[in-house]
Amino acid sequence: MEQSYTCATCGTVLHIPHAGELLLKLPGTNKNLSIGNPHKQTDTYSIFPYFTLQQLEQMLLTLRHQNVNGAVCTVAEKVTHSYPMISVEELLHRISYPQFTEIIYQQAFHSYVQPIISIENEKIYGYEHLLRTDKPEVSPAALFAFASEAGLTSMLDQRARQTAVNKRAEEGIAKGIKSFINFLPSTIYNPDSCLRQTFQAVDKYHIDPRDLVFEVVETEKVEDVARLKRIFKRYKQEGMLVALDDVGAGYATLDLFKELEPDFVKIDRTYISYCDSDIQKQEFLYKVIEVARELGTKVLAEGIERQEELNYCKQIGIDLAQGYFIGRPSPNTAFDYFLSP
Repeated sequence: MEQSYTCATCGTVLHIPHAGELLLKLPGTNKNLSIGNPHKQTDTYSIFPYFTLQQLEQMLLTLRHQNVNGAVCTVAEKVTHSYPMISVEELLHRISYPQFTEIIYQQAFHSYVQPIISIENEKIYGYEHLLRTDKPEVSPAALFAFASEAGLTSMLDQRARQTAVNKRAEEGIAKGIKSFINFLPSTIYNPDSCLRQTFQAVDKYHIDPRDLVFEVVETEKVEDVARLKRIFKRYKQEGMLVALDDVGAGYATLDLFKELEPDFVKIDRTYISYCDSDIQKQEFLYKVIEVARELGTKVLAEGIERQEELNYCKQIGIDLAQGYFIGRPSPNTAFDYFLSP
């Protein structure tokens, strides 16, 4: 019996047997490593046997303490160079936290939906799809943090997108109602290949691509704006729409907004909270609206929690609204929100 884990490359599976061999490649000339006697050793790699997962974990911990920077490894009952290579830290995380790895590999998560309304006519405009795990004790934030350390972010992000598309089909969300689906641009290395499964799911369920809005959520600075533009272009080639999330927070700046020219821009909740009485926040909102009107972009206010905030957003011409005051994330679309549907 063996545990199966995905490797750093989206869609590739790395099997970790309970007993087997660890192949370790070093970036330079090999050196003596105090993790046991190797079956085989050359100038660039060594193969070590292990007999339990606990022993393998201890070997990896020892390697960490020896600062073998740049080393990559793989495991199997009998290893070869054809097996996918990952870093020592990534393999260590997968062995140390098998529950998290299994959630990603088994796709043990689902999609909640939160309503988005058109402020002008007070009707449902769409839903944001939000990831939830099948294990309540594992939060989405914790799962993505683990995936980042374990080299599994690409697979998690791809499967989360696919889960959201599946959810739209299962709920039978009406044509014309938008589905806002998050994605991490850092996980999409080649748009044609990395987005293929998402597009296939859209075709499978005969979803109108114009009803899908893929929104950038990025916790790190976008170093390659040109690549992000290519991702946006690929989505649009399929007839889908794109959004920039959390404008005003972190790295989602007005300059990035202008450069990307998205179909939608979502204003971070820090600028929406008590915006009806905060002059500085109001000045920022006016700037966003001004740029949006120049680009033909719809503006969405996130984090609406008070009637006064909603009233002010309507007063200044913001198009869409989302937040707990309107409706909390729910396992399905069959719920009442504060306005009449």
